[in-house]
Amino acid sequence: MIQLQAQKVLRSLFQQQKQNFSIKRTFYDFIYRDDKSTPQYQATHADPRIPLKTHTSETIDELPLQYQQTKLQNGITVVTEQQTFPSQVDVGILLDVGTRDENTETSGALLSIKNTYLKTCLNTNETVNYGIVQQSGGSFEMEYDQETSYFKANCLAHDFVDVFSMVADCALEPRSAVASSVAIEKNQNTHKLDAYLKTGELFNEYVFKTAYGFQGLGLPLKGLKGNVKNLNSFVLQKFQLQNIAPHKIYVCASGVEHHEEFVELVQSKLGNIAVGNQESQHVREKSEYQGGEVRNLTEESQTVLALLFQSANWKSNNLFAFNLAKVLLQNLRLRKNVLNKHSFVDNAESLNFHFTDSGLFGLKLQGSSDKSRQLLDLSIAELKGLANNISQDELNIAKNHLKNQILNAMERQTDRLEESARNFRTFGKVLHTQYSELIDQVTTDQVQKCCSLGFK
Repeated sequence: MIQLQAQKVLRSLFQQQKQNFSIKRTFYDFIYRDDKSTPQYQATHADPRIPLKTHTSETIDELPLQYQQTKLQNGITVVTEQQTFPSQVDVGILLDVGTRDENTETSGALLSIKNTYLKTCLNTNETVNYGIVQQSGGSFEMEYDQETSYFKANCLAHDFVDVFSMVADCALEPRSAVASSVAIEKNQNTHKLDAYLKTGELFNEYVFKTAYGFQGLGLPLKGLKGNVKNLNSFVLQKFQLQNIAPHKIYVCASGVEHHEEFVELVQSKLGNIAVGNQESQHVREKSEYQGGEVRNLTEESQTVLALLFQSANWKSNNLFAFNLAKVLLQNLRLRKNVLNKHSFVDNAESLNFHFTDSGLFGLKLQGSSDKSRQLLDLSIAELKGLANNISQDELNIAKNHLKNQILNAMERQTDRLEESARNFRTFGKVLHTQYSELIDQVTTDQVQKCCSLGFK
């Protein structure tokens, strides 16, 4: 009996050992066996609290910023920023086309393009474009203002060619019927959402319309509400054909190793864009400052009041004087003289806008409707205060604050690249590296003279 029991136990142990043994698994274990002498194995299995004996650190020095520019034969400007430190690659396409180039027929065209900027149909489609962005681990977006449109993206270096091709397609491909149909609904919903959220953009539209009339800079950023439903593919393609030309295209990149290779990439993708017939292209009209007064009666318990006057354009010597005046108001005087002293004032901010041939400067106050007259008196008093009395200490504080804002922004590669492209568009060279020096050159008399322009 005992002998029979022992035979059963031995038989079961032998069967288990036979089942656990596998020639295939043994072969895989042999060929994929880790070599414990390799640095990779030691690094992954080492105690993280103890430094590796065989590990040596490698340092990379940050290089000074260098910019290179090349103009293609058809007029496209290519700008690169040398890689200063290993990071992501940024790419952007700046178009010298803004809402001031729209008219009553095409008003809202840029809003339509923004709402469907991923929708292409010639080389790729929206699904493919979205997948490229997601799989690259980067981002892609479009923004526009009164004078420019900017398509910007970032990614890792090995995805750069695909991402650049996608950005170029989204920025320059003619709008299709599908894209325009989807955009019409999105445009209408955009206006409904703005009216519901009360973002303040409607108030700014009244400001620009009062200053420049119902044309050019006076047209709303998001188009005329009654016209967005008329923006079919024919209207959008007509707007693109009349306004987008090679000499208005600025292609920029940061983080690329060789400028010449990027120029070849741009040439292969955009070199076939024809210059076109100059007579058929839209010519941007010079803005004319009109000024005036506009009052909108509402049933709300608060009054929003803005007081502005014409200031400087981008190339003016007074550019930084007005920016310092904005900082003086926003960060010093409005808080000290208005918000801390008058309880009926709920919000106060300074306004400063610059364009190619004009500009606006002033302030905006928001407070109780029964104190509307006091709001106006406070606005006039603050502007007169800037025109008559600015101490050197105040100006130094404003200079340090403005330089701190600029330097912090220029530390971000994405923002620095965009500013570089806008510098080439406006000045023909990179100027943001000299911003601090230009700010230091501004005097109190210069700021006071600039602020006194509103009272002449």
